[in-house]
Amino acid sequence: MWGGVRSACSWLLCAGICASTRHALAAPPPGQPFRLEYWAHGSCPDAAEFAREIRSRAPRLRPAEGDEAALGFYAELDDRSGYATGRLTARSPDGREVTRTVRGPTCDDVVTALALIAALAADPVQPVEVPAASEPTKRKRAPRTPESDEPLTETPYRAFDEPTLAEPTERWTYGIGGGLEFNSAIAPSPSYGLSVAFEAEAPGGSPVRALWSLSAIRAASASTQTAGGTASFSWFAFRLDGCPVRWPELTPLFLRPCAFFDAGALQGNVEGGSSTRTWVSAGAFGRIEALVAEVISFQLDGGVVAPLKANDFGSAFQVPPAGMLGRIGLTYRFQ
Repeated sequence: MWGGVRSACSWLLCAGICASTRHALAAPPPGQPFRLEYWAHGSCPDAAEFAREIRSRAPRLRPAEGDEAALGFYAELDDRSGYATGRLTARSPDGREVTRTVRGPTCDDVVTALALIAALAADPVQPVEVPAASEPTKRKRAPRTPESDEPLTETPYRAFDEPTLAEPTERWTYGIGGGLEFNSAIAPSPSYGLSVAFEAEAPGGSPVRALWSLSAIRAASASTQTAGGTASFSWFAFRLDGCPVRWPELTPLFLRPCAFFDAGALQGNVEGGSSTRTWVSAGAFGRIEALVAEVISFQLDGGVVAPLKANDFGSAFQVPPAGMLGRIGLTYRFQ
Protein backbone atom coordinates (compact mmCIF):
# COMPACT_ATOMS: atom_id res chain seq x y z
CA MET A 1 0.00 0.00 0.00
CA TRP A 2 2.74 2.41 0.95
CA GLY A 3 4.52 1.55 -2.27
CA GLY A 4 1.43 2.59 -4.25
CA VAL A 5 1.16 5.88 -2.36
CA ARG A 6 4.86 6.65 -2.99
CA SER A 7 4.41 5.86 -6.69
CA ALA A 8 1.39 8.17 -6.97
CA CYS A 9 3.25 10.99 -5.21
CA SER A 10 6.20 10.54 -7.55
CA TRP A 11 3.92 10.84 -10.60
CA LEU A 12 2.26 13.96 -9.17
CA LEU A 13 5.67 15.53 -8.43
CA CYS A 14 6.90 14.81 -11.99
CA ALA A 15 3.71 16.24 -13.50
CA GLY A 16 4.09 19.41 -11.41
CA ILE A 17 7.72 19.84 -12.45
CA CYS A 18 6.84 19.35 -16.14
CA ALA A 19 3.97 21.85 -15.94
CA SER A 20 6.22 24.40 -14.23
CA THR A 21 8.91 23.87 -16.86
CA ARG A 22 6.42 24.34 -19.70
CA HIS A 23 5.12 27.52 -18.08
CA ALA A 24 8.65 28.89 -17.62
CA LEU A 25 9.51 28.10 -21.22
CA ALA A 26 6.31 29.75 -22.48
CA ALA A 27 6.75 32.91 -20.39
CA PRO A 28 8.17 35.89 -22.35
CA PRO A 29 11.58 37.19 -21.35
CA PRO A 30 11.57 39.98 -18.77
CA GLY A 31 11.59 43.63 -19.78
CA GLN A 32 9.56 45.91 -22.03
CA PRO A 33 9.67 44.81 -25.72
CA PHE A 34 10.21 47.41 -28.44
CA ARG A 35 10.60 47.61 -32.21
CA LEU A 36 12.63 50.16 -34.14
CA GLU A 37 12.22 51.55 -37.67
CA TYR A 38 15.07 53.83 -38.58
CA TRP A 39 15.98 56.02 -41.55
CA ALA A 40 19.16 58.10 -41.68
CA HIS A 41 20.81 60.33 -44.28
CA GLY A 42 24.36 61.64 -44.37
CA SER A 43 26.88 60.57 -41.74
CA CYS A 44 24.36 59.64 -39.01
CA PRO A 45 24.88 56.46 -36.91
CA ASP A 46 23.16 53.29 -38.10
CA ALA A 47 20.08 51.63 -36.59
CA ALA A 48 22.10 49.23 -34.42
CA GLU A 49 23.98 52.11 -32.80
CA PHE A 50 20.74 54.01 -32.18
CA ALA A 51 19.19 50.94 -30.55
CA ARG A 52 22.24 50.59 -28.29
CA GLU A 53 21.91 54.26 -27.30
CA ILE A 54 18.29 53.68 -26.28
CA ARG A 55 18.97 50.48 -24.31
CA SER A 56 21.96 52.03 -22.51
CA ARG A 57 19.51 54.57 -21.02
CA ALA A 58 16.58 52.18 -20.51
CA PRO A 59 17.96 48.71 -19.61
CA ARG A 60 14.42 47.35 -19.16
CA LEU A 61 13.86 47.62 -22.91
CA ARG A 62 14.53 44.57 -25.06
CA PRO A 63 13.93 43.74 -28.74
CA ALA A 64 10.46 42.35 -29.40
CA GLU A 65 10.10 38.69 -30.31
CA GLY A 66 7.72 37.47 -32.97
CA ASP A 67 4.42 39.31 -33.05
CA GLU A 68 4.23 40.20 -29.36
CA ALA A 69 2.77 43.59 -28.45
CA ALA A 70 5.58 46.11 -28.22
CA LEU A 71 6.44 49.78 -28.06
CA GLY A 72 7.34 51.13 -31.50
CA PHE A 73 10.03 53.72 -32.23
CA TYR A 74 10.09 55.38 -35.66
CA ALA A 75 13.13 57.61 -36.18
CA GLU A 76 14.25 59.71 -39.15
CA LEU A 77 17.52 61.68 -39.16
CA ASP A 78 19.14 63.99 -41.67
CA ASP A 79 22.65 65.37 -41.48
CA ARG A 80 23.70 68.30 -43.63
CA SER A 81 26.63 70.68 -43.37
CA GLY A 82 26.17 72.93 -40.36
CA TYR A 83 23.31 71.15 -38.53
CA ALA A 84 21.34 67.92 -38.15
CA THR A 85 17.63 67.25 -37.68
CA GLY A 86 15.91 64.23 -36.14
CA ARG A 87 12.29 63.21 -35.60
CA LEU A 88 11.15 60.42 -33.29
CA THR A 89 7.67 58.96 -32.96
CA ALA A 90 7.00 56.62 -30.02
CA ARG A 91 3.87 54.48 -30.35
CA SER A 92 2.45 52.40 -27.52
CA PRO A 93 0.90 48.97 -28.25
CA ASP A 94 -2.60 50.49 -27.93
CA GLY A 95 -1.87 53.05 -30.66
CA ARG A 96 -1.08 56.23 -28.70
CA GLU A 97 1.75 58.31 -30.13
CA VAL A 98 4.22 60.97 -29.06
CA THR A 99 6.35 62.77 -31.67
CA ARG A 100 9.36 64.95 -30.96
CA THR A 101 11.73 66.83 -33.29
CA VAL A 102 15.29 67.77 -32.30
CA ARG A 103 17.91 69.84 -34.08
CA GLY A 104 21.59 70.01 -33.17
CA PRO A 105 25.07 70.84 -34.45
CA THR A 106 25.85 67.20 -35.36
CA CYS A 107 23.93 64.00 -35.99
CA ASP A 108 25.62 62.35 -32.97
CA ASP A 109 24.14 65.06 -30.74
CA VAL A 110 20.69 64.52 -32.23
CA VAL A 111 20.94 60.72 -31.82
CA THR A 112 21.88 61.15 -28.15
CA ALA A 113 18.90 63.44 -27.58
CA LEU A 114 16.43 61.16 -29.38
CA ALA A 115 17.70 58.13 -27.45
CA LEU A 116 17.00 59.98 -24.20
CA ILE A 117 13.54 60.92 -25.46
CA ALA A 118 12.86 57.28 -26.36
CA ALA A 119 13.93 56.10 -22.90
CA LEU A 120 11.65 58.66 -21.24
CA ALA A 121 8.75 57.74 -23.53
CA ALA A 122 9.12 54.07 -22.58
CA ASP A 123 8.80 54.86 -18.87
CA PRO A 124 8.58 58.52 -17.79
CA VAL A 125 9.14 57.76 -14.08
CA GLN A 126 12.06 55.35 -14.47
CA PRO A 127 15.44 57.02 -13.71
CA VAL A 128 17.26 57.21 -17.03
CA GLU A 129 20.79 55.87 -17.09
CA VAL A 130 23.19 58.27 -18.80
CA PRO A 131 26.70 57.16 -19.88
CA ALA A 132 29.53 58.58 -17.79
CA ALA A 133 30.80 60.65 -20.74
CA SER A 134 27.53 62.52 -20.69
CA GLU A 135 27.40 62.96 -16.89
CA PRO A 136 26.61 66.72 -17.01
CA THR A 137 23.38 65.96 -18.86
CA LYS A 138 21.92 63.65 -16.17
CA ARG A 139 18.43 64.56 -14.97
CA LYS A 140 17.36 64.20 -11.36
CA ARG A 141 14.12 62.24 -11.04
CA ALA A 142 12.17 60.75 -8.17
CA PRO A 143 13.20 57.15 -7.34
CA ARG A 144 10.97 54.44 -8.67
CA THR A 145 8.56 52.76 -6.25
CA PRO A 146 7.27 49.18 -6.40
CA GLU A 147 3.74 50.42 -7.09
CA SER A 148 4.93 52.09 -10.27
CA ASP A 149 6.71 49.01 -11.64
CA GLU A 150 4.19 48.23 -14.39
CA PRO A 151 4.55 47.54 -18.11
CA LEU A 152 4.22 50.32 -20.65
CA THR A 153 0.94 48.93 -21.94
CA GLU A 154 -0.66 49.94 -18.65
CA THR A 155 1.15 53.26 -18.27
CA PRO A 156 -0.24 56.30 -20.12
CA TYR A 157 2.14 58.65 -21.87
CA ARG A 158 3.09 61.62 -19.75
CA ALA A 159 4.62 64.90 -20.68
CA PHE A 160 8.41 64.96 -20.50
CA ASP A 161 11.07 67.50 -21.16
CA GLU A 162 13.02 67.45 -24.37
CA PRO A 163 16.78 67.45 -23.97
CA THR A 164 18.37 70.79 -24.51
CA LEU A 165 20.96 71.01 -27.26
CA ALA A 166 23.12 73.90 -28.26
CA GLU A 167 21.28 75.63 -31.09
CA PRO A 168 23.08 74.96 -34.38
CA THR A 169 24.66 77.87 -36.13
CA GLU A 170 22.36 78.73 -39.01
CA ARG A 171 24.28 79.98 -42.00
CA TRP A 172 23.50 80.97 -45.55
CA THR A 173 24.69 78.66 -48.30
CA TYR A 174 26.31 80.17 -51.38
CA GLY A 175 26.97 78.80 -54.83
CA ILE A 176 28.83 79.51 -58.04
CA GLY A 177 27.80 77.79 -61.23
CA GLY A 178 26.86 77.91 -64.86
CA GLY A 179 24.40 76.51 -67.32
CA LEU A 180 23.25 75.95 -70.88
CA GLU A 181 20.37 78.29 -71.76
CA PHE A 182 17.51 78.15 -74.25
CA ASN A 183 15.23 81.07 -75.18
CA SER A 184 12.60 81.24 -77.91
CA ALA A 185 11.72 84.95 -77.56
CA ILE A 186 14.91 86.67 -78.73
CA ALA A 187 15.05 85.54 -82.37
CA PRO A 188 12.94 83.99 -85.14
CA SER A 189 14.69 80.65 -84.51
CA PRO A 190 15.54 78.99 -81.18
CA SER A 191 18.53 80.59 -79.44
CA TYR A 192 21.06 78.92 -77.19
CA GLY A 193 23.69 80.31 -74.88
CA LEU A 194 25.71 80.08 -71.69
CA SER A 195 25.24 81.60 -68.26
CA VAL A 196 27.24 82.10 -65.08
CA ALA A 197 25.50 82.62 -61.74
CA PHE A 198 26.06 83.42 -58.09
CA GLU A 199 23.50 82.01 -55.65
CA ALA A 200 22.60 82.52 -52.00
CA GLU A 201 20.24 80.19 -50.11
CA ALA A 202 18.65 81.02 -46.76
CA PRO A 203 19.33 78.77 -43.71
CA GLY A 204 17.36 75.53 -43.43
CA GLY A 205 14.76 74.40 -40.94
CA SER A 206 11.67 75.64 -42.75
CA PRO A 207 9.92 74.85 -46.06
CA VAL A 208 10.16 78.61 -46.79
CA ARG A 209 13.83 78.40 -47.74
CA ALA A 210 14.48 81.12 -50.30
CA LEU A 211 17.14 80.97 -53.00
CA TRP A 212 18.36 84.16 -54.71
CA SER A 213 20.46 84.15 -57.84
CA LEU A 214 22.16 86.79 -60.00
CA SER A 215 23.36 85.60 -63.40
CA ALA A 216 24.82 86.91 -66.63
CA ILE A 217 23.52 85.27 -69.82
CA ARG A 218 24.78 85.38 -73.37
CA ALA A 219 22.79 83.73 -76.17
CA ALA A 220 22.70 83.87 -79.97
CA SER A 221 20.72 82.46 -82.85
CA ALA A 222 21.88 81.00 -86.11
CA SER A 223 21.42 83.00 -89.32
CA THR A 224 17.83 82.71 -90.49
CA GLN A 225 16.18 83.68 -93.74
CA THR A 226 13.42 86.22 -92.97
CA ALA A 227 11.15 88.53 -94.94
CA GLY A 228 13.71 91.29 -94.40
CA GLY A 229 16.62 89.10 -95.54
CA THR A 230 19.12 86.91 -93.71
CA ALA A 231 19.22 87.81 -90.03
CA SER A 232 20.97 86.68 -86.86
CA PHE A 233 20.52 87.87 -83.31
CA SER A 234 22.61 87.98 -80.15
CA TRP A 235 21.35 88.71 -76.65
CA PHE A 236 23.03 89.64 -73.39
CA ALA A 237 21.23 90.17 -70.08
CA PHE A 238 21.56 90.14 -66.33
CA ARG A 239 18.94 88.04 -64.56
CA LEU A 240 17.79 88.27 -60.95
CA ASP A 241 15.64 85.36 -59.87
CA GLY A 242 14.11 84.28 -56.59
CA CYS A 243 12.80 80.87 -55.55
CA PRO A 244 10.89 81.26 -52.25
CA VAL A 245 10.18 77.60 -51.46
CA ARG A 246 12.21 74.39 -51.45
CA TRP A 247 10.03 71.28 -51.24
CA PRO A 248 10.63 68.87 -49.67
CA GLU A 249 13.21 70.66 -47.54
CA LEU A 250 15.20 67.70 -46.18
CA THR A 251 15.63 65.48 -49.24
CA PRO A 252 18.42 65.61 -51.85
CA LEU A 253 15.87 65.82 -54.70
CA PHE A 254 13.39 68.70 -54.52
CA LEU A 255 11.37 71.31 -56.43
CA ARG A 256 11.51 75.10 -56.50
CA PRO A 257 9.00 77.56 -58.03
CA CYS A 258 10.87 80.66 -59.22
CA ALA A 259 10.30 84.10 -60.74
CA PHE A 260 12.85 86.30 -62.52
CA PHE A 261 13.57 89.71 -64.06
CA ASP A 262 15.92 90.35 -67.00
CA ALA A 263 17.61 93.54 -68.17
CA GLY A 264 20.01 93.73 -71.10
CA ALA A 265 20.27 94.28 -74.83
CA LEU A 266 19.21 92.48 -78.01
CA GLN A 267 21.28 93.02 -81.14
CA GLY A 268 19.98 92.17 -84.58
CA ASN A 269 22.19 91.75 -87.64
CA VAL A 270 20.05 92.06 -90.75
CA GLU A 271 21.18 92.45 -94.34
CA GLY A 272 22.14 96.06 -94.72
CA GLY A 273 23.17 96.75 -91.12
CA SER A 274 22.77 95.99 -87.41
CA SER A 275 20.88 97.60 -84.56
CA THR A 276 20.57 97.15 -80.81
CA ARG A 277 17.45 97.35 -78.66
CA THR A 278 17.05 97.57 -74.90
CA TRP A 279 15.76 94.32 -73.43
CA VAL A 280 13.53 94.11 -70.35
CA SER A 281 11.53 90.99 -69.48
CA ALA A 282 10.06 88.99 -66.61
CA GLY A 283 8.84 85.46 -66.21
CA ALA A 284 8.56 82.33 -64.09
CA PHE A 285 9.93 78.83 -64.17
CA GLY A 286 9.96 75.60 -62.22
CA ARG A 287 13.17 73.92 -61.13
CA ILE A 288 13.99 70.31 -60.35
CA GLU A 289 17.18 70.21 -58.30
CA ALA A 290 19.34 67.34 -57.08
CA LEU A 291 22.07 67.72 -54.43
CA VAL A 292 25.07 65.40 -54.34
CA ALA A 293 27.06 65.33 -51.10
CA GLU A 294 25.49 68.68 -50.16
CA VAL A 295 27.93 70.58 -52.38
CA ILE A 296 27.12 69.76 -56.04
CA SER A 297 23.75 70.89 -57.37
CA PHE A 298 22.24 69.75 -60.67
CA GLN A 299 19.35 71.89 -61.95
CA LEU A 300 16.75 71.52 -64.69
CA ASP A 301 14.59 74.61 -65.36
CA GLY A 302 11.61 75.18 -67.63
CA GLY A 303 9.28 78.17 -67.86
CA VAL A 304 7.96 81.19 -69.74
CA VAL A 305 9.36 84.67 -70.47
CA ALA A 306 7.37 87.82 -71.24
CA PRO A 307 9.23 90.79 -72.80
CA LEU A 308 8.12 94.03 -71.12
CA LYS A 309 9.39 96.32 -73.87
CA ALA A 310 8.12 96.04 -77.45
CA ASN A 311 11.03 95.66 -79.87
CA ASP A 312 11.01 95.09 -83.60
CA PHE A 313 13.58 94.82 -86.31
CA GLY A 314 11.38 95.76 -89.23
CA SER A 315 10.17 92.93 -91.40
CA ALA A 316 13.02 90.71 -90.20
CA PHE A 317 11.72 90.06 -86.65
CA GLN A 318 9.26 91.32 -84.08
CA VAL A 319 9.76 90.24 -80.48
CA PRO A 320 6.77 88.07 -79.45
CA PRO A 321 4.68 88.84 -76.35
CA ALA A 322 5.83 85.59 -74.70
CA GLY A 323 8.24 82.74 -75.23
CA MET A 324 9.65 79.58 -73.72
CA LEU A 325 12.91 79.18 -71.85
CA GLY A 326 14.92 76.35 -70.36
CA ARG A 327 18.19 75.71 -68.61
CA ILE A 328 20.43 72.86 -67.53
CA GLY A 329 22.77 74.00 -64.75
CA LEU A 330 25.52 72.85 -62.42
CA THR A 331 26.46 74.71 -59.19
CA TYR A 332 29.08 74.26 -56.49
CA ARG A 333 27.68 75.09 -53.02
CA PHE A 334 29.64 76.28 -50.00
CA GLN A 335 29.12 78.09 -46.67
